[in-house]
Amino acid sequence: MQTNYNAATIVAAFNSQTYIQDKMDVQDTPLYDEVTITASSAVTNLSANFFSNVGPQSNKSIGQTNMQTPNELRAPEAFSVFGFLLRIGENILYADLIALMNGFVLEFFMGTKAYQRSPLWLMNPGGGIYGNTGLASAATPSLLSNGYPSREGAHRLAIPVVIENKMSFYAQLNGTSYSLTASGSGGTGLFASLCLRGFYARGVQ
Repeated sequence: MQTNYNAATIVAAFNSQTYIQDKMDVQDTPLYDEVTITASSAVTNLSANFFSNVGPQSNKSIGQTNMQTPNELRAPEAFSVFGFLLRIGENILYADLIALMNGFVLEFFMGTKAYQRSPLWLMNPGGGIYGNTGLASAATPSLLSNGYPSREGAHRLAIPVVIENKMSFYAQLNGTSYSLTASGSGGTGLFASLCLRGFYARGVQ
């Protein structure tokens, strides 16, 4: 269902001087980034780090990230975060998924302060392919997902978190280093996408 937001709602969402009516274009559109870790490799806060390896040098497609500058928004952009949505690739090996869910948290930093720290099982994306197991074949593969793919199933914040223009930020999976299962033992590696849902403020062009 489409929700209509008035100007007062938008200003309140940013709660700062970043948004100036008629000078900023504000859209309900996500900010996202993806990390890929191959089978046998270790999942750490350095290898599973979001919004840092972006831009032309990252060789990522628009399907993997819409960030242009590592760890910050380009002037005069700002973003009011209403929810953190973490999608774990549906083809992940079950043992690896359970290890990550039980041993890791998602952290979101602005500057040096963590504004979000939560177990992975709470960070439902509200999207993706819905899981089924026991049907593994070329036609009907076994799939797993973290949460039910619905708008209501997405993780939302009661209080928005505002990324101010040029403020340093990043997110990471944090926990005891875990080596993903080798491909020879059925490992498929890990790709994970973190989507920030909210209001994206950009300069009027």
